[in-house]
This record gives sequence, C-alpha cells and structure tokens, in this order.
Amino acid sequence: MSLRTRLAILFGSVALVASATVGAFTYRTTTRELSASIDRFLVTRVAETAQSLRDEGGSFESGGSSRRPGPGGQRRFVEGRPIADDDAIIQVTRGSESVRSSAVELPVPDGLASLAEMPERRLLIEDIVLDGEPHRMASRASAGGAVIQVARSTSEVDAVRAALVGRFALITSFVALIAALLGWLIASRATAPLRRLTAVATGVAGTGVAAAGGGVDSGVADADADRADEIGQLASGFRSMLQRLDASRAQQHRLIHDAGHELRTPLTSLRMNVEMLERASDLPADQRNEILGAIRSELVELGDLFDEMIDLATDQRDADFRPVPVDLDDVVRSVAARWERRSDRAIAVDSSTSIVAGDPAMLERAVNNLVSNADKFSPPGEPVDIVARDGVVSVRDAGPGIAANERSLVFGRFHRSESTRSMPGSGLGLSIVAQIVDLHGGEVWASESPAGGADVGFRLPTI
Repeated sequence: MSLRTRLAILFGSVALVASATVGAFTYRTTTRELSASIDRFLVTRVAETAQSLRDEGGSFESGGSSRRPGPGGQRRFVEGRPIADDDAIIQVTRGSESVRSSAVELPVPDGLASLAEMPERRLLIEDIVLDGEPHRMASRASAGGAVIQVARSTSEVDAVRAALVGRFALITSFVALIAALLGWLIASRATAPLRRLTAVATGVAGTGVAAAGGGVDSGVADADADRADEIGQLASGFRSMLQRLDASRAQQHRLIHDAGHELRTPLTSLRMNVEMLERASDLPADQRNEILGAIRSELVELGDLFDEMIDLATDQRDADFRPVPVDLDDVVRSVAARWERRSDRAIAVDSSTSIVAGDPAMLERAVNNLVSNADKFSPPGEPVDIVARDGVVSVRDAGPGIAANERSLVFGRFHRSESTRSMPGSGLGLSIVAQIVDLHGGEVWASESPAGGADVGFRLPTI
C-alpha cells in the first residue's frame, strides 16, 4: 500500500470519527431536547387542566353533572375549556367517573394498581403504547381527588430521530469521502519530492552511477532542496549524498588512472632488469649486484606505492576517527628519533608542548610523511629541521625546494614536479598528510625554508 493511500485512509478515518462523534453528540442533544419539549408540553397541559378544575370548583362542568360529548361535537369537561387538542389525549378521572377527549382510554400509571393510589400533587411521566402507537403520558392527582392524565404521540419525534440518523450517516460518509480525497491530493503533493528522490535512488541503484537520471541536480530539484521543512532537509541531504558519491566515484577513477601511470615506470624498469639478467647469465658480479639492487629498490618503491594506494582507496579514517588529547611535541620527537636511526641523518627538533584533539597514529603518520619527504630531497649530511609549537608542525629541508607555481599542487595525489620525477617516491605521501590534517580540521602549506629548501607543514586547532 502506497504512502498516499495510507494518508488518504488516515484522513478519511479521522474525518469519519470526528463527524460521527459530532453527529452522535448532536443526535443525542437533539433527541433530548425533543423529549424535553414533549415533557414540557405534557406538564403545561396537566397544569392547565388542573387550573380549569380549580376555576370550576372541582366540578366536571357547570351544574355539577357529568356530560358526554355527542358525535362530532366539541368535547368539553368544563364549560368554556376544550378538553380535546389535536395533538394530545386528555383524561380526567375522579372516583368512578371519568371524562376523556378520545375514545382511547389512558392506562393506570406503571407501578400502581389503580388511579386511587395516585400520590397527590406528584407528577408521573412515562412511555406507553396506545393502539400500537408510542405515546408519552403524564399523570397527576389534583386537589379534590381528581387524577389528570395527558398523553401525546411520539411518532413524530421518532420520525425526526430516524431522519437525523439518516442525515448524519449521509453527512458523515460525505465528509469522510471528501477528507479522503483531500488527503490523497495533499499526500500526492507532499510526497512528490519523495517520489523524485525514489526515482533518482532507483536510477543510481540500477546503473551504479550517482548522476543517474540526468545528473544529481536534475534528479533532485533545487526547489525541493531549498524548502525549509523536513522534505527540503531530506532532499538537500540526499543531493549532498549523491554529489559526494559522484565525487568519490570520480576520485576512484582518477586514482586508478594515476596509479596505472605511476606503476608503469617501476614495472617497466623491473621487466628490463629481469630480461637483462635472463639474457646475460655471465655478467660480472658487480654488474649483477647492481641490477639486483635496482630490482630490490623498485620492489620497495612498488610496495610503498601499494600500501599508500590501499590506504587512500579504503579511506576508513572517517569511520575510525576517535579524537583524544594529543601532545604534538611527543609525536614530533618520536618520529624524529625513529628517522635518525633509520637514515643516519641529523633531525633537529625545536618543539614545545602543544595539545590538540586528534588521533595519535594518524598524526604520527602525517609527521612521518613530512619527514620522509624532507629526507628524500635533502642532500646527504644536511640536517632536517622540525619546528612544532602552538598546533603548528613545520618540517624544513635544504633540498631544491618547491617552485612557487607548484606549491598549491604538491598535496594532490600522485603529483611530482618535473625536477623530481626521476627520484623514488609515489607522489602520495603529501596527499595523505593533507587528508589527515583536513580530517582534524586543520590546514597544510608549502613554502620556502630559511635554508633555501622546502618548508612543508600543517596547522591544527589547539585545546
């Protein structure tokens, strides 16, 4: 069942319940008022009849003798007062004598054996049936021992009740139907952005391309993303997700293309060296060792390249990032000591305590890549300087430096300047540094060092 159908049913159900509740309340109120109106009518008639008896001194008519009305004549029980109304039956009984306005005799009130047991001045109102027709009857004993009874048919009230039920049922059904239709229209309008999002998601799932359906911006309308409600937030988040997927896919393609380009050179060199060894099995030992050393160097470079490519391709840093307080002074000194043992190069450290929020292993990897880059380009015997304070880490070398027009490019993947393409390296080390620093909310830079070489480093917010 679609969301539109569910919302239409919900709107209709709510309208049905609300209309039924209002109808039931109105029906109950109306029927109570109708019943109260009949009761007031009966009370008024009883009071008027009692007043007529008192005015005539308690006699049924002037002269003190009973008179029965003739056929077709006006029925009276006291002179000057009509005993018959078109909408009521009146009966007055005293002892064994009674006068009534109709041939129908009114019964003794329920719970009494006879009218003689009728309590004086007490009014009894009850429902009765006369000749198969429902009536409402009021009974009261007046002064002088007379019992006055007035009955009125309730068939009109029952007809009104039945008409009310029919009308309320019709109105309730009509309101529920209109509400369901309006719910369908409102749901169709409200879920239109969701249907567009669904179409884009289906396109992405079917083609594997994040820009399916004519592109991210055409798949998710700008009007939907600019809305201030939850639909707009969803559309904006979905569009951002697709844009990031599209960018990630483009980065993967670029990574594969660049990796293939970088792998081509060491693989070609390896193949040539291996072929040379195969063709010249009687090479002198020094030439053979030189070729084997070149092969070993190429294998090490390939291994480093594969490690860094896997690190970039998996891109699990965001998921694993758990920042804790880290002292950059400890990180820098640890990396410097390790590189002094590995390279036999002096690493000069000018550092002070500097606490940042980050991942210790990631920050150590970033500093290690900076020192590795400086070690690769520094002349033998020249020291590498590391300055670290106030969230800033700067690694300076005495190498050829970085041309001004390339300083903004050195942190890109696989970038290597024209002057360093023949040197070992994958071109991924500084891009990993930029990725780690960006995750920590910092920034990287490349400039000229005081010794004329490169000054490469990063800045992180301190805590």
